[in-house]
Amino acid sequence: MTTSQPAPGGQTPVGQPDPFGPPPGGQPVAPKRSKFAWLRFAIPIVVVVLSAGAFAFNYFTGTGNAQPGECLSVSEFTRTADEPKKADCGAQEANVKIAARVGGDEACPQGDYDTISMSGRISYKLCLAVNAKQGDCLTGYNSSTAGYQKVPCTDPGKDAELLKVADVVDEAVCEGTEATHVRSYSIPPTTLCLKVGK
Repeated sequence: MTTSQPAPGGQTPVGQPDPFGPPPGGQPVAPKRSKFAWLRFAIPIVVVVLSAGAFAFNYFTGTGNAQPGECLSVSEFTRTADEPKKADCGAQEANVKIAARVGGDEACPQGDYDTISMSGRISYKLCLAVNAKQGDCLTGYNSSTAGYQKVPCTDPGKDAELLKVADVVDEAVCEGTEATHVRSYSIPPTTLCLKVGK
């Protein structure tokens, strides 16, 4: 009969069971890593990327960097409306042109401007003039909040027709027309003669 002798120094030979049993508490177990641990790092990165993307989208397509002379598409002149979008001044949806951009608490230049106030990291106000040319017809002009839209003059929903546009601030230029309403702006100097329905 053969017996195994302990290795010198009291070590159990490799591959042989320990005659004294496993150490107290069993074998040490490596902590398990969650399959979703990577989300701790990914979620903040995604949030930052989306925020930067939203800011860039607004900056280039909204009013973030809008300047006088550029045009916008405005659906409503209210704080709850969708944010105005930049539009080519010759496009059908471009219903207003930026005449001035002032600080949030500042007044617009003298004139019959519509306004949109934007608040956030930088607060500012856009002073807006009707973007239309002589012969254009509008719907929503009589609304206190709607962003008027250009429509064919045969449209039964039209409520205003632009009879004359003059590059001066002078209501007298509308004399001799069928205008029932006059709008004028000091910057740039403009007078609009409109025939407005009820």
